[in-house]
Amino acid sequence: MMYYLLLLLISSSLGLQNLEDILKSPKATLKLYQDFKSAEQLTFAAGEDRMRFGLFRKNAGFVAAANSNTKDRARYGINFFSTMTEEEKAGYLGYNSTGREPNPPPPLSSSFSAPPEKLWVKEGAVTSVKNQGDCGSCWTFGAVGGLETRYKELSGVLRDFSEQEYLDCSYEYNRLRHGCSGGYPDDCYIYSAEYGGRLASTSDYPYRAVDGKCHFGAVPDSMISHKISDVVYVPRGEAANIEALSTGSLSVAFQVTDFFFQYESGIMKDTTCKPRPNHAVSAVGYTPDYVLVKNSWGTGWGDQGFVKFTRNYHNCGLFDHATYPVLTATGVADTSESDRATNYDPDGEGTTEEEEEEGPTFDPNCKDKATNCARDNICEGDEDFARNWCRRHCGFCTDGCPDGTVRCDDGICKHVHMC
Repeated sequence: MMYYLLLLLISSSLGLQNLEDILKSPKATLKLYQDFKSAEQLTFAAGEDRMRFGLFRKNAGFVAAANSNTKDRARYGINFFSTMTEEEKAGYLGYNSTGREPNPPPPLSSSFSAPPEKLWVKEGAVTSVKNQGDCGSCWTFGAVGGLETRYKELSGVLRDFSEQEYLDCSYEYNRLRHGCSGGYPDDCYIYSAEYGGRLASTSDYPYRAVDGKCHFGAVPDSMISHKISDVVYVPRGEAANIEALSTGSLSVAFQVTDFFFQYESGIMKDTTCKPRPNHAVSAVGYTPDYVLVKNSWGTGWGDQGFVKFTRNYHNCGLFDHATYPVLTATGVADTSESDRATNYDPDGEGTTEEEEEEGPTFDPNCKDKATNCARDNICEGDEDFARNWCRRHCGFCTDGCPDGTVRCDDGICKHVHMC
């Protein structure tokens, strides 16, 4: 939404009509790029700036063409992906489909009848949108998203569970895999089941956007009333997925294309993709018109961090790899207070006041100064050394404020117009 306000301001001041007109004017295009960098707090050296401007102009042209398609019910916009290279964009994915086949088909008949609509965000059963950053950890966010509404339904408590525990621990003993290089949501549930059904809360095991040593033994288990005991592989196909989604959220995966990177609002139907997934997310509801999905790229992307996929379409493999955890009762009540639920309204037009997003802001210029940052335990040693010399490897590439916000004089992260 921010960038369409920029478009309106530039169009008004220069007498232009829309993004297509702006792109016909080198002066207006450069002004739009400069305003975009200011909004995103981006600075580049001269040579890199020319390269980034070329990417921005190309992506702005893509957005203009996409929005001219009158058959598409989605809207596309300029966002933080608009100056990224393909390699940089890939860092925001992370579902590794190698060797993974679609789930088996459903039985020939089913007696279950799903209600026509189920939106878990309206039931206070979905936590706030988070930001995975450029660590390919989407598989952990998809897994946590597929857990939280089910735990809430059984325990009565909405828990903000830890993606970082899955990132550090799911593959701790398999050095051929590293969490930021990709993974599978079902491996998260299998890890929990093997270790007593446990998973920490984000407050006890916060997200750092880098994978490191597993610390689950040093933090409390937040699976109180129920434990993760197994994983369910939802039969492929829309009908079976809707049936499962009516009982709780799902971890799902699909193929991301340029349309998805630049998605802003509306109901999306991407006809350019193939059903070979590269990104995991959580499905959190449906209506007769769309399936609602929560992404992990912050509230500055999409419809406040969410996307609506059209019904009666394959949606790039969305219904082929869904999973969710089996939860077994412990007999102990979870008496803690619920964590904060998202205030996203799927009936809105994406213009409601944005919620404060949980998760850090990642500095794209953050680099390691030292060359030995991958050495074992370097992040657990001298914190001053880790912070100053191995910032990226040790997870210090943040300023503590969510994407699109700044730290105001009162010390609170808010959108700049709210300071």
